[in-house]
Amino acid sequence: MLVVDKPAGLPSTGRDRDDPDSLEHLVAQHAGRLVWAVHQLDADTSGVIVFVARKSLVAEWTRRLSLHGEKRYLAICHGAPRFAETLVDAPLAPTGLRGAASWRVARPGDAGACAARSRVRVLDATPAHALLEVTLLTGRTHQARLHLAHLELPLVGEKVYRTPPSTEHGRQALHAHAIAFDDGRAPQRLVAPLASDLCALARRLGLRVPDAV
Repeated sequence: MLVVDKPAGLPSTGRDRDDPDSLEHLVAQHAGRLVWAVHQLDADTSGVIVFVARKSLVAEWTRRLSLHGEKRYLAICHGAPRFAETLVDAPLAPTGLRGAASWRVARPGDAGACAARSRVRVLDATPAHALLEVTLLTGRTHQARLHLAHLELPLVGEKVYRTPPSTEHGRQALHAHAIAFDDGRAPQRLVAPLASDLCALARRLGLRVPDAV
């Protein structure tokens, strides 16, 4: 198992195993052997990501994180939340389109809709922006981004799920902060501190980043 604090702007995996422009390739070079990503982060999302050194372990770790794991994100959003904490239960469905906007919050009768639930907690807020903790209770493509847009709290820097696209930051302000799981021996928690560019963004917007989340 290899745990990496992924920088923004780098895909988790490439078009193939030899793609030099992917984090998977760089981790394999560092480890001196092939590695496989257990889960994916968007290229623009920073934070904690897990790789394994044997392909046969991918299914087991995917199952373990799905059944007994918890993924927490930090997000800087547009808007002022009207709650301290809320549960979002909004299934997601494929749009039928290729590319970034391949999923949406499901509408009645949507084929292929998948259950999607997130817990959202406010860490700090101003009248115009908020720093949120998003805990994924299911793991769907773009779930955090879609659920925040569904709450009318789209990410700062969100180009796909906000109209008009946000230009306040060069990338979507989303960071995979922590993964918690039980490895069969004891509970484990892997943490990646909030990326420096998002710390600077929070300060610029008047948001306080807690010392511990």
